[in-house]
Amino acid sequence: MEIRRKSKAGIFLTHFFMWALFVFVMFFYQPLSWGVDLPDRFWWRQGLQVLLMLSIFYFNYLICVPRLLFRGRSVWFVIWIVSVTIFLSFFANRLAEKALPVRAQIERRLMIKVPRARNAFDGFLFTSGLLVLAVSTSIAALQRWQRDQRRHEELQRQQVTAELAYLKAQINPHFFFNTLNSIYALSFGDVQLAREALHTLSRMMRYLLYETQQNQVGLRGEISFLKDHVSLMKLRLHDHTTVEFAEPELTREWLIAPMLLLPFVENAFKHGVSATTPGKIRIALAIQGNRLAMTVENTIVRSSGVSHESGGGIGLDNTRRRLELLYPEKHTLAIYEDADRGIYVVDLTIELA
Repeated sequence: MEIRRKSKAGIFLTHFFMWALFVFVMFFYQPLSWGVDLPDRFWWRQGLQVLLMLSIFYFNYLICVPRLLFRGRSVWFVIWIVSVTIFLSFFANRLAEKALPVRAQIERRLMIKVPRARNAFDGFLFTSGLLVLAVSTSIAALQRWQRDQRRHEELQRQQVTAELAYLKAQINPHFFFNTLNSIYALSFGDVQLAREALHTLSRMMRYLLYETQQNQVGLRGEISFLKDHVSLMKLRLHDHTTVEFAEPELTREWLIAPMLLLPFVENAFKHGVSATTPGKIRIALAIQGNRLAMTVENTIVRSSGVSHESGGGIGLDNTRRRLELLYPEKHTLAIYEDADRGIYVVDLTIELA
């Protein structure tokens, strides 16, 4: 609303100063340069010429350009332009001279014989008319382009918002599906641990319901959410799998898109855990200037039958898309296999707000 109000004010000022300059030229510039006292009919005639140019300008600006030029009726628009220029060049001055004859009065005031043109062509009105038509057409075309550009940008924003909402809706059920499966499996072995897991899950659900509805959340809360998720996943791990979680020291509250880091942690637990093979999962977060650096490493478990890239599932695919939409040219993401160390690595950096 504020942008539209400023746009309307800019259009009004443009029209006002343009016509103020035109009126100055028509009423003051020539008489001041002549240094003579002109009859009243001259001023009336100049005023009529101003009104004529105003009528042509706004008729072309409001009607002809939108209804002819913008609707593909170019032939009719050219006919309109040619008709106006012919009228101004050959007929307008004659009609004005008949209605307000000022030639004789000027000759008497100046005491000279004003030479008459050999033909009926009026170069001044021809030039003025072409200028008025060109300016009105240009302004109408520029405003049309600006409206189309704003409409296009608004449609893009709506599309991005709808796509982000869809992606986020997909991520949350995916997370709950994995977590509930883990608690279900735990309930058969240790009821107390299952209760603790349910309590942790309830805290995470509260965070999802009340904190993640905004476009951005505090990084501190997002890290706490990750720690709760890791604690749930650790409950079902075997002793030969170790988990390291390093969090940064936050000197201020940074903002980040919610549920953006979780899929990388989920993916590490999905592909880095084996019932028979020792494994290790390392999650490290650090603040470097105004950037968040996240590294997730997990041991390669070949028995899973899927690669890190192909087995990421819906979480990783959506997260890549969300990063592209939310942090265009403000993030880097590298997912690769370090064969020498026998691990998969995720390196992510995000420019924070």
